[in-house]
Amino acid sequence: MNTTHLSNSTPTSIDAPLLKVVGVNLLIWLGISTLGSAGRYHDILRHGGYLPYLGLWLTGVNALTMLFFISTGLYIFLQKNPEKIATTGHVIRLYVLLVLTFFPLHVLYSTIVPTWLNTPGPHTLDSLWSEFIHNNSFTWFIEFCWFTGTFTAVIAIRIWYIGQARNATLQQTQTAYLQLELALEQQRLQSLKQQLEPHFIFNALNAISALVRTNEKSVALVGIQKLSDLLSYALRASNRDWGSFKDELDFIRDYLALQQLRYGGRLEVSIHGDVPAILHGDCLPLLLQPLIENALRHDLDCHKGKSKIDVLLSLNQDQSQITIQINNQIQSKAKKNPGLGLGLSQTRLRLELMYEGKASMHIKEGAQDFSVVITIPSYRPDQADDML
Repeated sequence: MNTTHLSNSTPTSIDAPLLKVVGVNLLIWLGISTLGSAGRYHDILRHGGYLPYLGLWLTGVNALTMLFFISTGLYIFLQKNPEKIATTGHVIRLYVLLVLTFFPLHVLYSTIVPTWLNTPGPHTLDSLWSEFIHNNSFTWFIEFCWFTGTFTAVIAIRIWYIGQARNATLQQTQTAYLQLELALEQQRLQSLKQQLEPHFIFNALNAISALVRTNEKSVALVGIQKLSDLLSYALRASNRDWGSFKDELDFIRDYLALQQLRYGGRLEVSIHGDVPAILHGDCLPLLLQPLIENALRHDLDCHKGKSKIDVLLSLNQDQSQITIQINNQIQSKAKKNPGLGLGLSQTRLRLELMYEGKASMHIKEGAQDFSVVITIPSYRPDQADDML
């Protein structure tokens, strides 16, 4: 037989207090008795007879008294011991036990004893036993149906309560898990920002120091001013999760202007596709700078010749996605810098965290060029849904 496992414990907030269980059961059985007595009273009047309604009602209450005690006791017992209905086998064993013990007591109290007391003659144990074994089989069947229905109703209610408790516990667990996931993601994102800012500052200061070492003091002073502007943007960006493409591209132009003070005519830059529809889109602050820095690190830092960086921006047909492609040349004979640096790995992780799988990043490396292609939604996820 297949078994359905239920929770072995139920939160106290789900379980009803003892007095409430007794009160609700009492109201239910009094209601059943009242309705049943009203039906019998109506039938008697319709056939021309008469019996006091109060007497019929009291008789009905007495007939259902044992069912009240059985349902109340069973409910309280299962409330304290939910493991007793943990499987189908447990339920069957409990039912058989109650049929062998409480069901005969119910029949004895509700039908046999009243009939025996109303029977003329001596009221002895022998006469009571005779009444018990010769009782109408249909009466036994009706009482068995009442008993089974009561048992089934109590079991169903307790299983429902246990299911509610399990759902409440599951929802609480899922909520706690999601809150923990959110806290961890926020912590990871903050860690990325904390890594990104020192990395950017370190490389920018290297550019200024290179100018100082070449005794280009006036150019170095211009570089320091530009660095001040860049740091101002970086500090503002560190306090927010989103910015505009316009701000990001303005920052990139200033950053490249600073780098051109260092590299001079060796560095050629072109930015295409910065149309209004893209400039008004949302962008992660400092998204492009690590990629530009990566291009410089693995190209111009590796040789003395010229090189070019191309930044290409484009929209898909429905303008829901922006593609960013950053290309830089590679000198095949130049000595390579080790590793890929922090820029690429950090950018990929930021995209995963902030766009929740709706962004992509691909790296293409050829014999003479290197490119990074990023595709992101035109607007950050929370605004993109509102615009549909």
